[in-house]
Amino acid sequence: MSRLRVRSSCFARKEAVWVGLAFLLATAGPIAFTRYGGGVACLWLATAVLGTYLSRLPLRRWPLVMVLAALLNAVITGTLGIGPWAAVPMGIIGAIESALLGLCLRMSNADGETTLASHKQVVTLLAAATGVSVISAFPGAWVAAWASDTPYWEDWFNWAAGHMLGTITLAPIMLLLLRGDAAQWLRDANHAERIEAGFLGIVICATAITAFSQHAAPLLYLPILPVMTATVRVGRIGAALSIGVVALIATIQTLRGEGPIAMIDATPAFRIQFLQFYLAVVVLTVLPAAADLRRRKEILDRLAISETRYRLVSENTTDVVISIDSDGLIRHISSSAVGLGAGYEAEYLTGTDAIELIIPEDRAHVETAYQEATSSPGVTRIVEYRGTAPDGSNEKWFESRFRTVETQQGVETVCAIRDISARKAAEAELMLAASTDPLTGLNNRRIFNDALDSIIDAASIQGKTAACVAIFDIDHFKAINDGFGHDAGDRMLQRFAEVAMRVTRAHDLVARMGGEEFAVLLPDTTPAQAEIVCNRLRMEFARSEVEEEGGAVIRATVSAGIACVTADEDRETSMRAADGALYEAKRSGRNRLVLAD
Repeated sequence: MSRLRVRSSCFARKEAVWVGLAFLLATAGPIAFTRYGGGVACLWLATAVLGTYLSRLPLRRWPLVMVLAALLNAVITGTLGIGPWAAVPMGIIGAIESALLGLCLRMSNADGETTLASHKQVVTLLAAATGVSVISAFPGAWVAAWASDTPYWEDWFNWAAGHMLGTITLAPIMLLLLRGDAAQWLRDANHAERIEAGFLGIVICATAITAFSQHAAPLLYLPILPVMTATVRVGRIGAALSIGVVALIATIQTLRGEGPIAMIDATPAFRIQFLQFYLAVVVLTVLPAAADLRRRKEILDRLAISETRYRLVSENTTDVVISIDSDGLIRHISSSAVGLGAGYEAEYLTGTDAIELIIPEDRAHVETAYQEATSSPGVTRIVEYRGTAPDGSNEKWFESRFRTVETQQGVETVCAIRDISARKAAEAELMLAASTDPLTGLNNRRIFNDALDSIIDAASIQGKTAACVAIFDIDHFKAINDGFGHDAGDRMLQRFAEVAMRVTRAHDLVARMGGEEFAVLLPDTTPAQAEIVCNRLRMEFARSEVEEEGGAVIRATVSAGIACVTADEDRETSMRAADGALYEAKRSGRNRLVLAD
């Protein structure tokens, strides 16, 4: 830990030294060479150096750095600039201007966010450079006009333009250097990328020297192409360093009276301002493009990761993932489709209409769910349906989870399809078990009661007699169990169920209510018709027999009670009436049928 602290302290001191040297050059150079007319300098780079340095320092260290910078600025201004009377005010104004820029940059840079990687950061830098330059121009021009007898508004314009354009040009480079992005790129770049960047740097230098070493042709556009190439290939690092190289060469040559800007018939001050305007235009062209390229690269990286993740999941899962376009055609299907069986191969299904793979009875509710998904992109819909292979065979149950995404080409739906045939079969078995008497295979009491309630509800709407209900009870069933055993009793119950299912009508419902008691629901049946059906069942059962292993033959009879089911009576009332009729039949001698009053 102590070694890391010492190493960090050494690095901070080295950084402070070269930043101090850069501040010295950025202050002395413009004052010495761009003070045309005796007022303020037309080119100013010191704010970019100090402001970006402050933006990464802890606030507790700001006062010392600002005082040292103000003193250095005052010394240079007093010796090379306006004079000793304006030195101290100019140093203070410059330090405050740099502090304002540093605050703006500090607030705009979120923790962990890459430097100049978004349009927001670029816009913040441009707005901060413009705002602090315009604000500081008012006191700066006043001090310059007081100390040098130059026109106030001329000094104000030179200050605002020079500070703004100089900051816009140099600040991106300083940010990338101070925040370690340039060093990080050097560490991460491979050998080929470094060679490419070096070659582009040579091309940019050669192009800039060619353009600004002659004044026979207006070749200001010439460096733009290699600068944009460096931006595309190297990113924001290449953009910032390319701008710095062009700015350095263009400034030196323009101060020497060379280059296309020397062709302008104007004062040297105007030429320097025009140079800064040119460089600012290059910055405004290149930096947003670099930020956009960075954002696109991050999006592509995320897409590549997402694609890899998708392929890993889709190739190692039994779920089938498909993409459906706005016309309902399958555009992509994962390789896991082969697990569904013959006919589901991707080469056969790609380009087909997805709805054709769903049986006609289930298409309506699938299309409804699909329309709901397309009207609410990003919301997942779940639907179950029966589907078939392209040849119409191999019907299966499927569950689809799908959501839609809006693209420039239209709406695309992504579906995750799962074969749930086994689950549906299990559910059917459970439903059958829950609704069926396990001994006889007949419906149980719950199904019978539900059916009777439904008929009564329907009858209340139609206002007529609903049905008839009959309750059967095997006569002397206890004697069969006691005399021949419970196995014989079970076979007798099964025989009654077999006879009842054979002699009743297709729309009648037969159920075992418990023990030796059975019920028959006869929909849309008059009492006379019910009596005919039930008597047929009673007589047919009386003629049937159950054979025992020893050759013994068991016969039994059955008694029944019939009651009408009407809309003004509930299920309990109807069942009590039929039960009362049944006991009347038993009291009257059994093996008979009684119709309730």
